[in-house]
Amino acid sequence: MGLVRKKSAAAPSGPAVPDAQAAPPVDPLAALEEADPSVRRDAAHGLGHAAPPGAVAALVRRLETEGDAGVREAILTALARIATDEAAAALLPFLDREDAALRNAALESLQQMPAGVAAPALLPLLRHADPDLRIFAVQGLGGLAHPGRADWLAAVLERDADVNVGLAAVEALAEAGSPEALSSLETLARRFPDDAFVAFAVDAARSSFNGG
Repeated sequence: MGLVRKKSAAAPSGPAVPDAQAAPPVDPLAALEEADPSVRRDAAHGLGHAAPPGAVAALVRRLETEGDAGVREAILTALARIATDEAAAALLPFLDREDAALRNAALESLQQMPAGVAAPALLPLLRHADPDLRIFAVQGLGGLAHPGRADWLAAVLERDADVNVGLAAVEALAEAGSPEALSSLETLARRFPDDAFVAFAVDAARSSFNGG
């Protein structure tokens, strides 16, 4: 008769004992205010993928004072991912900051949003009294794949009184490859006939449209 290994006694069944060492769930909104930048960065990443009510306001509030570049980037990426009308509108005030890096990053975040979300936020800036903000609006709209892009920029060429805003529109149209705006480019040249920069920019854009 062969040897048979005895079965070990089964552990008694019963309710699971909770792990006393398990950490409580982290509130990502509260974690945005933690002292550790890595915690704030992780919280921003998490909010970009699952945004509870109040996420946009919390992210923007943190961005107002955030000094860590990595956390800033995570917040801006999160807002671009959330991509709601609220998120787009919340980025606009950062286009008026003295911090050039923050201004440019905010504009890039807007451009990463769907065009149907970013464009309605940027369009009102084309009528802003500050020409610098109008330039940012032109640059932002120029980077959007939207069917109205060429018409919006053409209107800038035909109406904006600031030559630098017009030049920004020429550059945006040339980069977007919008030959349908050629007549508006010629209008800008006629509006500023003595400006050598305008003549050069219009000639360059015309050549790019013609494959030159």
